[in-house]
Amino acid sequence: MPSSFGLRFLCCALALPAPLHAQVRKLHTRDMTRLSQVQIGEYLKRSDIIFIPVGAVETNGVLPSDRDYVYPLAIAMTMAEQTDALYMPGLIWSYPGTTVIAPSTVYLPIESGITQLKILAKSLLRQGFRRQVYLSMSQGPAPLTAGAMVRQFYDEKHVPILYIDMDTYLPRLKLAASAHDKVLFGAHYITGRLEDIPLEGDYGPAESKAAGPVPSNTGLATLSKLGFSGSLFLGSWVPDVMAHGSTEPLLPANAAEREAWGRQGRDQINVIVRQMRIPEAMEALRRHDRFTQEVLVPKLGKYLPAAGDDH
Repeated sequence: MPSSFGLRFLCCALALPAPLHAQVRKLHTRDMTRLSQVQIGEYLKRSDIIFIPVGAVETNGVLPSDRDYVYPLAIAMTMAEQTDALYMPGLIWSYPGTTVIAPSTVYLPIESGITQLKILAKSLLRQGFRRQVYLSMSQGPAPLTAGAMVRQFYDEKHVPILYIDMDTYLPRLKLAASAHDKVLFGAHYITGRLEDIPLEGDYGPAESKAAGPVPSNTGLATLSKLGFSGSLFLGSWVPDVMAHGSTEPLLPANAAEREAWGRQGRDQINVIVRQMRIPEAMEALRRHDRFTQEVLVPKLGKYLPAAGDDH
């Protein structure tokens, strides 16, 4: 028969409330900046992947000036959906390259872009996002910032993060033109910015083109033919604010057609991202990280910059 102490202990134990099961709101979005601290903490218990778009705001003629940021933002959102991951705004104000001559272009020096991205990457690593993927699309100078940062980050922190330049990756898929001809509209549809794309007739003929004759840079034209041009290889500026992007873009006739093209483009982006096999790539990135920590750092550590050094 239990003692009086044992009976009191048993009664007290039975009176204690049962432990509550964790109750966390389901993800209503994959945008990390819109989630609560509790939701992000719960996500990090099962994964550490985040996608970050890198782009620029610059003249694109009659098309939206943030087009080169919306492209990778839509890709990041789609990748996050297909990998049960998160995405977040990245570097929208970036180095624009040839378009610095336009009133709609926001200029950020290359070094400033690298610095801003690296600060962001270090913060995300401390927060628990070990697998970071930076994305660009339709922005030639982006590798000067995102590519350089990813390489420097690995040397300084000994953690591999990934940069995907969609402009160089997409040709590897060998897609027919009809498989990606509406991606511009799909990107704006996915990001909720479809109305930013104008319709036929929104601009007059005079407003859609250069105000006068565009001077011809014969030297640059020859260098281009010889293969000696591009944002990563040669400095240049466009000779007119309307000379960058598509000078005569295909525009929808009405809002209904724009909506249809947006849905078509969304489907094209979903197919493209599936073909990229991002879940497999994320598992491979995890294994590469483990190999770095367990093999490379112990073996080669004396030659490596100390982890955490900023040089």
